[in-house]
Amino acid sequence: MATRSVRARYRNGVLEPLEAVDLSEDQEVLLTLDDEQGQPTDRESFVQAAGGWVGQFDDYQALIRDIYQARMDGTGRRQELSLRMLWR
Repeated sequence: MATRSVRARYRNGVLEPLEAVDLSEDQEVLLTLDDEQGQPTDRESFVQAAGGWVGQFDDYQALIRDIYQARMDGTGRRQELSLRMLWR
């Protein structure tokens, strides 16, 4: 049998698969647990990152303009120059 991941719920001391599994009665399997509750959601990650760029560059409007201009002219040169501003 190929290795695959199956979501399950732990209830009353028993792991209950949340999708069909093709196993014979009393077949043993190797179980690896991945506790997703400890992982932040996309929204939580976004909120935690908020403000991370504060103070990194002086003129964010110029950065935005340069990025869009680089996309329009296809050179990417202005984008590279603007991004260097972030790590002065």
